[in-house]
Amino acid sequence: MSLSAVELWNQTGFLALNAGAQAPAFLIMAARLIAGWSVLLVIVLLIATWVRRTRDTRFALLDATGAALLGLGIAQVITRLWYHPRPFEMGLGRQLLDHAAEASFPSDHATLLFSLALPLICQRRTRRLGIAFLIMGFAVAWSRIYLGVHFPLDMIGAMVVAGLATHLNRMIAQHLRPLFYPRLILIYEHVLRHLRLPAAVFPRNL
Repeated sequence: MSLSAVELWNQTGFLALNAGAQAPAFLIMAARLIAGWSVLLVIVLLIATWVRRTRDTRFALLDATGAALLGLGIAQVITRLWYHPRPFEMGLGRQLLDHAAEASFPSDHATLLFSLALPLICQRRTRRLGIAFLIMGFAVAWSRIYLGVHFPLDMIGAMVVAGLATHLNRMIAQHLRPLFYPRLILIYEHVLRHLRLPAAVFPRNL
């Protein structure tokens, strides 16, 4: 398939998913909530899971955080090497969410959520949380296309980047798990003791 054919498919898919003139107000509001608040919700869930769960789960969360950082780093390199304009820069569809005119491929939001989801899905004890993040990733992908700030290919690119980041981080994490992860947890628990936070809310030595 030629680049022009891919771009045609990308634009056609965008126009099919983007909110039209008759789009219901409640659906636009829902898309804005998903696009604007999903990442914050994910961060809250990560923190809550870290605080309440065991050492093995915390290791899995550190794996996911490493993959997310790698994924975002790869995404930034791609945007520096290749600039693809956003739909509103090309006069396509309707823009219903404020956004700067910057490179669209791949989506940072989707890259973050998919990169967090995939490592968690790969581990049994965090699979449900990973699936929840994956669903949220797809919801964010839809919302940002619907609101006119991303193309479908931006989201597909985010999934590919997330898969690559997960694979690379798996190789890195096997060296970090024996020494670095336990030290991070010890530092965290030292901070809890120093701040005298209640053990009933912030358990230690899980």
